[in-house]
Amino acid sequence: MSRFNLLEEPWVRVITDDSGTVNEVSLTKLFQNAHKYKRLAGETQMQNFAIQRLLLAVLHTVFSRLDIRGKPYPYITLDERFKQLAEIDEDDFEDHYDNMADTWTSLWNRGAFPEIVMHYLCCWKDRFYLFDSKHPFYQVTEKEMLKRPIKAGRGVNPTQIQPKTMNRTISESGNKTALFSPRYEADDNKNRITEAELVRWLILYQGIVGTGDKARYEDFEGTNSKGWIYDLGGIVLRSENLFKTLVLNLALQHPEEQYQMTIQRPCWEQTGDEIINKLVLGYPVDNLAELYTNWSRAVHIDPEAKLDGDFTISTVKLPEINHQNQFLEPMTLWRYRTQGPNRNFCTPQKHQINSSFWRSFGTVFLLQDENDKRPGIIDWYYNIKATNNQETNVVIESYGMESDGNATSWLPVEEYFDALDISEYVLGDIQDDGWVVRINGEVEKTKEIIEKTFGRFVNEVKHIRNIEGNGFTNKLLMQAYYEVDLPFRHWLGSLEVNQDKDECIREWRVNLRAIILREADSLIQAAGHRDYKGVFGQDKPFMNIATAYNQFNYWLNRNLGFITN
Repeated sequence: MSRFNLLEEPWVRVITDDSGTVNEVSLTKLFQNAHKYKRLAGETQMQNFAIQRLLLAVLHTVFSRLDIRGKPYPYITLDERFKQLAEIDEDDFEDHYDNMADTWTSLWNRGAFPEIVMHYLCCWKDRFYLFDSKHPFYQVTEKEMLKRPIKAGRGVNPTQIQPKTMNRTISESGNKTALFSPRYEADDNKNRITEAELVRWLILYQGIVGTGDKARYEDFEGTNSKGWIYDLGGIVLRSENLFKTLVLNLALQHPEEQYQMTIQRPCWEQTGDEIINKLVLGYPVDNLAELYTNWSRAVHIDPEAKLDGDFTISTVKLPEINHQNQFLEPMTLWRYRTQGPNRNFCTPQKHQINSSFWRSFGTVFLLQDENDKRPGIIDWYYNIKATNNQETNVVIESYGMESDGNATSWLPVEEYFDALDISEYVLGDIQDDGWVVRINGEVEKTKEIIEKTFGRFVNEVKHIRNIEGNGFTNKLLMQAYYEVDLPFRHWLGSLEVNQDKDECIREWRVNLRAIILREADSLIQAAGHRDYKGVFGQDKPFMNIATAYNQFNYWLNRNLGFITN
């Protein structure tokens, strides 16, 4: 028996107005009314990130094959369900590239998704049932799960998890109780879940899971997947409504040429057997629809399961996608590795959980070294800005997941979310002396002032007070970044493309100086007898908090350019 179809049942949470009203809508209704919704509104930001990628997989699949009128591109062969049957011939590459540009522009100008999106989904309706004995959504059948040999410690059976493990607002296993859970402490309450909630958490579970479960297929030697988006420093473009947000992130002309003509293969166009085989055998992923709907686990839910009673979810580990130079992924920061197993390769770079997104400005927008790699979605954004005279009102959002640090489980425990709201015209000023380069200079200068200039003063006070460890310094540097954060965001948001750059930068440095002086003054105000009595160091002359402050004040002004000698 098939039940709870995602095309018909409400399950996607969206904000519908400026007051923040949240409604649940079906997948069909979402695409029909995306231009009327503000944004996604899942239980967590990472859940929004995972669901947005699912929505983009639908759009990449449809518009790589059909224009906005629903007509197939003449060089593409489709079956009755609009599935692409063959690769694009090399002779048609140029036409396809141009058609992708035309389709994107037509879609953006239309302002709403055309009927062909809903028509395509209806053709695949049988693949969107949450509970189904043949093709359950984001799952495998019991037969498909048990087709390959499994090893699970000393056993041979799939891991059994409960809903409270999959629910990332709880993340409780059968062995350890989650304290301060948002649900009541009773186990039956923590495991209580609706069909709509189960869909949302299932989508995130396939993207972020960790490795604490035991069962895996015997016949692969690769690394167990923690979930592809677990390791990303996620980057997303956001605009004023959900339609524009999705279209802005719809990179129909992939920034990497090798992925511009590949067939889109979302998970619902494949069987569970096909997906498991491809992952276990290490077949490369070469298209965004497949990457955006990648599975970290073979998951099976009994199609007869009753959510108002006890039920478990069966899982078996699948291998992870190769991380090295995996530039198919457009929504992540990258880092060139100079040591370790990924030496001489770029791999996804996670956001630092206690660092504001603006501190990664240069990594996001600039190529300062031959080994640097900018996020593909930023390259795509610059491409559409160069070829389309469109006002996007873009905001750059960042997403990430933090683990518990335990290498045996990598339990997801905390998420990262931040945003950069800067004029799109300022972001488009990418000349050698343009705003992007100058902003990056001020980001680096701000970090230098906090970590080196102020940090040196803090370390001298620490020495005077004979404080052990790094806790004292780290706490004060973190506090300085906290005080700087909001003023720097306001400064970024105030910039306009035709402003006097030197004057704007001077205004920021005056503000920065005042903030850092306040932080230093707080140490002076709390100074005691020992601070003024001072100390003699092995390699340093006599120093107390007053002499250290005088030196700090001099270097603060000099490093900010207010004095030159």
